[in-house]
Amino acid sequence: MIKVLEQVGFFPHRCVWELTLACNLRCKHCGSVAGRRRSSELSLDECLRVAGELVALGCEHVTLIGGELTLYPGWHEVGRRLVELGAQVNMISNGYSWSPKHVEQARAAGFCAVSFSVDGFERAHDEFRSPGSFERVVRAIDVTVAAGMRTAVNTTINRLNRGQLPELRKFLMDRGVVAWQVQLATPSGNMGEHRDLLLPPEDLLWLVPQIAELCRIPCPEFEICAGHNIGYFGKPESALRAADVALPFWLGCRAGCQVIGIESGGDVKGCLSLPSSVHGEHRFVEGNLKQRSLREIWSRPGAFAYNRLFKEEQLFGFCRVCRFRDLCRGGCAWGTFAQGGGGNEDCFYYQAVKHGRLDLLAEEPTAEEAGHFAGRTPGSRASFGPGGSG
Repeated sequence: MIKVLEQVGFFPHRCVWELTLACNLRCKHCGSVAGRRRSSELSLDECLRVAGELVALGCEHVTLIGGELTLYPGWHEVGRRLVELGAQVNMISNGYSWSPKHVEQARAAGFCAVSFSVDGFERAHDEFRSPGSFERVVRAIDVTVAAGMRTAVNTTINRLNRGQLPELRKFLMDRGVVAWQVQLATPSGNMGEHRDLLLPPEDLLWLVPQIAELCRIPCPEFEICAGHNIGYFGKPESALRAADVALPFWLGCRAGCQVIGIESGGDVKGCLSLPSSVHGEHRFVEGNLKQRSLREIWSRPGAFAYNRLFKEEQLFGFCRVCRFRDLCRGGCAWGTFAQGGGGNEDCFYYQAVKHGRLDLLAEEPTAEEAGHFAGRTPGSRASFGPGGSG
């Protein structure tokens, strides 16, 4: 599959750009370990330059985030520059200090949407993030919807909210939210210190079909998007992917191929969620924008080698024998490395084969796949330590 992506062309179709690491919350699942801004944070002038370089490379969609994005004084100016250059721009906020002024800044800059993080109903959300934060984010949603701005929500699924998705969908729809992305919490960053809140991997056997059923409910006014660390190759798979794509199943991680991440200090990664210097990890950093242009970093021979130069020998565990290994390449790179790089236990296909749930699969496992679990006892999640971003 990587050869197909190479023939299509490596260009950063989508970018997630962290403008600041400063944050007014200390969320238990934060992969970025946000709180204090980086001492090397890019200036507004540097960000405006990078915006031009990004669009010149072919980037069409940019998501601006923090930390808490609105704590970067020129966040809306960076967004405006990207929009003027032809990119679609949206943003993510925790909503804690959101105000009508922020709505007007986003609208004036030409943002296509504003997204807020809602991790369940009040008790679950506040325990995950901060007391009183649920009330504030709901108020932020209401203010944004009332102003006529397209409003979306992101939800990180964990033990506290895993049974709330159907009710949460209705709650968000009733408030005027038009798009909802759900993703799994992974043992990275702050979540590495709160592993008791991670889902047991076997929960995927009921959770993924439930998400697929929610995706199948006809509702043009409300779109559900499964994050890239959810699913893979069972009967629910096609419902989790975009309905307008020719191949409605997981096509592997696009980090460094069609996706790029930019940190507030200027470090460039294939995906913003992959760990970096904040986590004592440097292997995924391809260069820094204070030292080299984005084009130089993106086009450097050997860059993003874990994806662009992928070989099946890189895979471990069940992924090494999986029939989809060439296509999938181990699933979400962030999720795989967060689990220790030894295989992806949060893969639906992995769990279905492991637990003999053939009713959830389109075809029986190969002898090699089934044999992988023969005589094995369930193990515990490995930890990649304080890496990733969420």
